[in-house]
Amino acid sequence: MRTPLITAAVAALALGCASQDIPQAYKGRMFDRTGPLAFFAGGKGFTGPVLGPGSYFTGTYDEIRTVDCSMVTRREELSALTKDGVQFGLNIYVRFAADCSDRSITILLSTLTPDSGDAISSGKVYETFVRPAVGEAVREVVSPFRANEINDKREEILALIRKRFVEIMTAREKQIVVVYEVNLSNLDFPDAMDAANTDRAVQSILRDKDIAERERVQAESDTMAMRRQLAEREGEMEAAKIDKIGEALRRSPEYLQFDLQQKMPEIYKLAGVYGNLVLAAPAPSIVVTPRPPAPRTAPPPTPTPHKEDRPPTP
Repeated sequence: MRTPLITAAVAALALGCASQDIPQAYKGRMFDRTGPLAFFAGGKGFTGPVLGPGSYFTGTYDEIRTVDCSMVTRREELSALTKDGVQFGLNIYVRFAADCSDRSITILLSTLTPDSGDAISSGKVYETFVRPAVGEAVREVVSPFRANEINDKREEILALIRKRFVEIMTAREKQIVVVYEVNLSNLDFPDAMDAANTDRAVQSILRDKDIAERERVQAESDTMAMRRQLAEREGEMEAAKIDKIGEALRRSPEYLQFDLQQKMPEIYKLAGVYGNLVLAAPAPSIVVTPRPPAPRTAPPPTPTPHKEDRPPTP
């Protein structure tokens, strides 16, 4: 009776540990272990191909070690030291995932220790490969700059950090970690630097305001000068026009008399409308000199009748 019971218990124990699941977004490999039923023959370690999500037969002692291949986002708070000894902080957001190729899974399982049961988590991958690259990129980019330069070239420095981090990850961990996105934000300076930056910003605004006011005054001065030049040119044109009219009137003085005669009806009409019929004498400069009258000739003498032609006196 004892032998069948022992056999059944061993079979139940073996069946209970005979399978293991690989969750979604995970990959793994079989890990050969040994025990009493295998007469402690010694395990072979990782064997077989890389396994995807699913349920697999493991036997009594074997296990499946897995790697978390899911895409995650981590925020890293770092502090950097400038060339002149000012320390400031910044936040870096990295979206990444472990490379799920068979070669990468083999390398990760052979080099990293599982930290979550039998699985290598994304946090382990981040701490081992991503975080050192982030710190190195920040130190390399920030250390040659001074604090004031970082404040003035904020966007340029953030872009350089992002570029350098991607270069490091591409060169070293090309087939280990896949980086999808890198964002940097929240440059946090010391309180003294923040106060100095605020004062500098206020001074810059006031300076820009003064410059704008000077430019406005200069523009108004330029406009007045242009208007003065335009008025002078218009006066010169009007004077030239008057000179030409005067020359024309001197050449043809009869035109003024003719023009005045043409305007007389309208002048009298307007004078009558306003109740004023008194006309001012023309200016001496425009009086037309009349032509001298033609010389008068003496009338012919009356002929004297002869005596023969006189009538007889009664």
